[in-house]
Amino acid sequence: MTQQRRIRHPIKGITYDFADPVLIEAPEPLCVHVLPGRGTRLVLSLAGVGSARKLTPPREFTGSASQGGENHVLFISDRSRSWMNGPGVKDAILDIVARYKAAHGITEVVAMGNSMGGFAALVLADVMPVNTVVAMSPQFSAHPRLVPEEARWRFFRRQINTWEFADVGPLAQPETRYYIFHADAREEVAHWARFPKDTGLHHFIVTGEDHNLARTLQKRKLLRKVIDAAIAGKPRRVRLALERGFLDRQLCVMRREVFETTFPDIVPGLLAPAAVPLKGTKGTTP
Repeated sequence: MTQQRRIRHPIKGITYDFADPVLIEAPEPLCVHVLPGRGTRLVLSLAGVGSARKLTPPREFTGSASQGGENHVLFISDRSRSWMNGPGVKDAILDIVARYKAAHGITEVVAMGNSMGGFAALVLADVMPVNTVVAMSPQFSAHPRLVPEEARWRFFRRQINTWEFADVGPLAQPETRYYIFHADAREEVAHWARFPKDTGLHHFIVTGEDHNLARTLQKRKLLRKVIDAAIAGKPRRVRLALERGFLDRQLCVMRREVFETTFPDIVPGLLAPAAVPLKGTKGTTP
């Protein structure tokens, strides 16, 4: 049975004992749950698109983010699926995080997410202090002109009117550790091949996998190990956990720069030679 914990410094919407994540007040289109922790680390778990258009994207990384109750966790879902571009989405998240940090004496922030949530985790590090980002299968961009090969999530992408976050940006915040994980499936290469190249990025490619890499890691009991190592700032431990976890499948786990050197013809052969705008897009061209 999960032990009940009391939040010592309640913020608006949280005033009682609880063990499971509890919904707190947040402006539309956000849905935010909180799970308090014992320490001074706050983890932002940013949801992806989800599998049902009419339902709120579900919470993700529930166990891994909490690390056994050590971390405070804010589970953040964007019902509009805007890749952080929705009106007021960024400012609402920054306000909620700032108030929670002040109420709980938070000294460290980790942002993590899968797919759209991974994209959000990466761009948040440009607008607020983030110590560590863990991004699983993040998009480089949802903008059709920046990744013309991308044909998924068209319904939500067409709803984006302005593009404050047209792509992941330079990923160069000096105080942030970036851990990025992709597969080598065609649709994934179209994104990660456009990511910045920098020695400060810990960018891993897993061969033989697809966009559901995080789900595979969870099934193989690797997700918690990888996240624990990333939060601890141990990139070698991250790589070893992945390599050992996939030994029986004879798959390769490589840093991005090693992958591109080993398979020099893969990336050029998969990227479109020219950007083709998606018909019906209402956003401004970045």
